[in-house]
Amino acid sequence: MTEKKKILKGPDFAKGILTAIANLLKRREFLNSINVFPVPDGDTGSNLSHTLKGAAPILIEAGEQLKLCEVVKRFSESLVLEAKGNSGVILSQFFIEFQEAIKGKESLTGKEFAKALKQAVDNTYRAIENPVEGTILSVMRDSANAALKSAKRHDTFVDVLEDVYHETLKSLEKTKKAMLRLKGKEVIDAGAFGYFLLIEGLYRYFKDGHYEIPDIDFEDEQKKSDYIEQEEIKERYCTEAVIEGENLSQKKLKILLAALGSSLIVMGAGKLFHIHVHTNWPDKVFDVLKKEGRIIKKKIDDMIQMNQEAQKKELGIVVDSASDMPIDTAQEKDIYIVPLTVFIDGTPYREGVDITREEITKIILEGKHEIKTSQPSPNDFKQAIDRAFEKYRNVLIITLSSSLSGTFGAAQLAQKSYKDKSESIFVFDSRMASLGETLLAIRAREKAEEGYSPREIVSYLNKLVSYSKYLLVVGDLKSLIKRGKIGKISGAIGTYLKIKPILTFDEQGALYAQEKIMGLDRAIRKMGEMLEESLRKTWTYDFGFTHFAFEEGMKKLEEFVISRFSAHTVFRTWASPVIGAYTGPDSVGVVAIPRI
Repeated sequence: MTEKKKILKGPDFAKGILTAIANLLKRREFLNSINVFPVPDGDTGSNLSHTLKGAAPILIEAGEQLKLCEVVKRFSESLVLEAKGNSGVILSQFFIEFQEAIKGKESLTGKEFAKALKQAVDNTYRAIENPVEGTILSVMRDSANAALKSAKRHDTFVDVLEDVYHETLKSLEKTKKAMLRLKGKEVIDAGAFGYFLLIEGLYRYFKDGHYEIPDIDFEDEQKKSDYIEQEEIKERYCTEAVIEGENLSQKKLKILLAALGSSLIVMGAGKLFHIHVHTNWPDKVFDVLKKEGRIIKKKIDDMIQMNQEAQKKELGIVVDSASDMPIDTAQEKDIYIVPLTVFIDGTPYREGVDITREEITKIILEGKHEIKTSQPSPNDFKQAIDRAFEKYRNVLIITLSSSLSGTFGAAQLAQKSYKDKSESIFVFDSRMASLGETLLAIRAREKAEEGYSPREIVSYLNKLVSYSKYLLVVGDLKSLIKRGKIGKISGAIGTYLKIKPILTFDEQGALYAQEKIMGLDRAIRKMGEMLEESLRKTWTYDFGFTHFAFEEGMKKLEEFVISRFSAHTVFRTWASPVIGAYTGPDSVGVVAIPRI
């Protein structure tokens, strides 16, 4: 512990509050998640962060020469302009009152600090219409009472602050039961916790001398609250304004605005006031304020819309039907499937929508019809994206390898059509096919539930693909010859010799023949040997096994692989008709994706 500071001076106040702000900013997402009061709109952390980060530069610029009263005055005036949300406005009012309590003082002893803290809290209480117990106000009051009690025993500022810290922590726990809305939910009040984080950061600075400049270069975020109850929102719009004028009266402004809504806070001093009110008539609020002074800043938030947004989860996931994802898996993981199109004698059918996969497969195996395939349209992806946005804030699309299909490009075109939301849509080229897409999508869902951001998930998937292995033995070269994927002469020779190419993907996602084996049984064994050469024995993998009219071969391959590797998840399925149309019957595929 550093030498105890007996008094509070301007430079130390600036550094201490900056460290306190840094402490709060680190927990802003958690504050959003527990937001219940005054309405459960999941934004307390964002509002406090916005309020404080906007005023932080004043403290950074304060320097070493300013008196304590001057630093606090500049900081509190900046807060008036930057204040956002109920807790942000209350906190700003507190600092305004603290500034009034220490006017003209170059420094504060422990006793003076306790007295100023008590005065600031008492006046903040008076500024709030219908103050509610169990909120930030209660914790402020308990901290001020603790300061007065401590100041009777200590005059050293740090000793008083230490007692304030411990009592604030105790008071925080009481909010779980003090407010009716929090009872039984085992959650502390978000605004109260924000105040504690400031006290905690301030105390840490004075305790060990560690000074931290907050990271204020971030976009305000709003996370889901687990306790949202939309019926609690009676006044729809959170309305705020900053007005400037001569002879402004806090009492008069309260009287004029009281009938227009609830959660009314009129905060400020002198010529500058910040107004916060929940109302159904924001225009009327501004009309009243225009008559009293000049509106220099205003904001309207639709709390019902914010409530709906707060309920959304982080990441919706979309795949194409070439992923071979089982329907029950898609439903369980809430993953949206975009169908590719199969043309049968020139008539288009969306796979799994206009025609079942079983029906397409039967037609392909009959060999009596002309079969062609086509990628989804951008509009097909847009429909899936729109559905995902109803429940999620961001959307990740995982597609068939761009080297095999224009599906990736169609998804990108769909993404670009969302001008305002394009940055919330992520398109990922799997550089694989079939269950490779499925396993990547499931892993993306797992990481989203673990709290990874969409960008972190995309980076993680790229890493996974580089360590994954996909193998496919083509059972019938006739299908590849018919569709122009190999030359007729070489294809005819291969068919005559019963050569079975084993295909795999390169780093760019292009499919190529890694081996050419004579006979299906030998090809299946060779696939197992290739996996032994390329996979790491000490790792655990997710495996996907597919076949097109060759279940026996798939089972042999699976038995070989599972006996030699540690498997976490195993999928088995028929290959998509979109793939089967090219590989033909007697085809078997395997994909291995590591659990890293």
